Amino acid sequence: MESPDPAVLVEAVLLVSGRPIGERALLSATGLDRDELEQALSRLAGKYDVQNSGIVLRQVAGGWQLATNPRCAGAVERFRGEARPAPLSGAAYEVLSCVLYLGPMTRGAISSVRGVNSDAVVRHLIERNLLAEVGTDGESPGAPALLDVTEDFLIATSAEGRGDFTPLEELVSEEELARVRERLTDRAPGKE
Repeated sequence: MESPDPAVLVEAVLLVSGRPIGERALLSATGLDRDELEQALSRLAGKYDVQNSGIVLRQVAGGWQLATNPRCAGAVERFRGEARPAPLSGAAYEVLSCVLYLGPMTRGAISSVRGVNSDAVVRHLIERNLLAEVGTDGESPGAPALLDVTEDFLIATSAEGRGDFTPLEELVSEEELARVRERLTDRAPGKE
């Protein structure tokens, strides 16, 4: 039996995964070399063009994923009888921004940067799988959990990683950055 076309192999592997698949896993699963994989992904990108297909090839969260075309979201949601999750609040966007640009960080550090208790917002973002505990801060009393953005956050924002976001220095002034860093420094062990 003749071996399937490289693009067909990659397409089949992407189709059975609900999560983005990294290049290494695609190479391992398909047995292709790097050039064959790049050509296959290029062909799939043309086949699943956002203007001509209900399925799109996305490069997100450090991998590749076949997903429904965002332009078809209304029809897909009606068919599945699902509603979009409630939009995030301004406080939720603030917390996500803090963790994205300054994280991983503890709940206490998030509250310090924002200047208000953020526990309820953090809990909501963990429930929506946009934040997750990724370790502990061993230098702080009680070793509180460190929080970071999740793969679902990167998928929702169509980002491959932190490098896809506008640098913090371009978003806020140096004075504001200095104030934020001062709040974090004041929270450091031995300063409380």
